[in-house]
Amino acid sequence: MSEKVWPLLRFQADNDDELKEMYRKVYVDEYVNQEIYDFNGTRVIFPYSQFEHAFSESSNYKTSYGYHDIPFSKKRARYLLWIKKVIMKDNGSVDYKFEYRTEMKTKKGKKVIARIYAVIDEKYIVVLDKKGDKLYFITGIPHDNNSFKRMVERSALLNQEKVPSSLGD
Repeated sequence: MSEKVWPLLRFQADNDDELKEMYRKVYVDEYVNQEIYDFNGTRVIFPYSQFEHAFSESSNYKTSYGYHDIPFSKKRARYLLWIKKVIMKDNGSVDYKFEYRTEMKTKKGKKVIARIYAVIDEKYIVVLDKKGDKLYFITGIPHDNNSFKRMVERSALLNQEKVPSSLGD
C-alpha cells in the first residue's frame, strides 16, 4: 500500500465507545474549539453535534440518502486530521485542491447547496454546507474512483488551487 501524504489517526481502546470518545475529543479540540478558514478565506463552522453524522456511515451509500446505519466509522475517523489539510492552505504536500458546488438532498428531502473540497490524488473529499457567508462542516469521506466520478458529474467546478511546492515553484 502506498504512503499517504498526511498521517492517519490510529487510536486503540478497550471498546468502541472509548475509541469513539477519543476521536470525538480530537474533533472538539482541533475543529469545534478553533476558528478555521478555508483556502478562500471563508469561515468554516464545525458544530459539536456534527460528529455523529460525519464519523458514521451507511452500509449502502447509494440508497441511503444520508441515513447512516453504522454508528461509528473507524475508517472515516482515522482521516480526522485531514479535514483541515484539505480545506485550509497547505504547505505543498499535494499538487491541486478542487472546490465544487453541488445541490444535494437530505434524508428529509431538503435541498442543500454544498461545497465539496477534494484532493483527488489522495481520494479524499470534505463536504461543507454554505449558509450565508459561512460554511458548515458536514463530513469528510475517503472515496473510491466511482464515487468521485459521480460527484464530478453532478457538481460544478468553482475553484482549482495549485498548491506551491516547498521548492517555491
